[in-house]
Amino acid sequence: MASIRKKKEWEQQQKPIEKAEELPSDPFTQEQLDQYWENWQEEKTKKREQNLASLFQLSQPKIVAINSIEYTVPSPLNKVELEREFVYFLPDLRKNLNNYSIQIKVLVKESEEKNYIYTPEEKYNRLREINPAIDELRKKLDLDL
Repeated sequence: MASIRKKKEWEQQQKPIEKAEELPSDPFTQEQLDQYWENWQEEKTKKREQNLASLFQLSQPKIVAINSIEYTVPSPLNKVELEREFVYFLPDLRKNLNNYSIQIKVLVKESEEKNYIYTPEEKYNRLREINPAIDELRKKLDLDL
């Protein structure tokens, strides 16, 4: 599978590049982009490419300027995987939206460090933050940590 994908990528790079000035650059809406994005994700799901399908569900693509789209992912690995898929996705998106000037920038926004709860006291304090009534219940039942 990997060798077939590499061959397709190489063939794509070997195709003569048409001048962007000669190709249409029709405006498109966020709704059109969202619909196409969702269709691509569903297609990946049907093909049982769950990893790629989930990458397309991580966030919503945003039009930030004319012909410029940004998409946010949580890790650099997700960015690499998505950029590999864009070899196939972007030409199809351009054709579908009739805009051959579209560029997609993938941003990495790493989430805050997760706080892991290990001790019973930490667990209790976290539960108390979520629902203060737990403290009253502990007192009524005369429970210790």
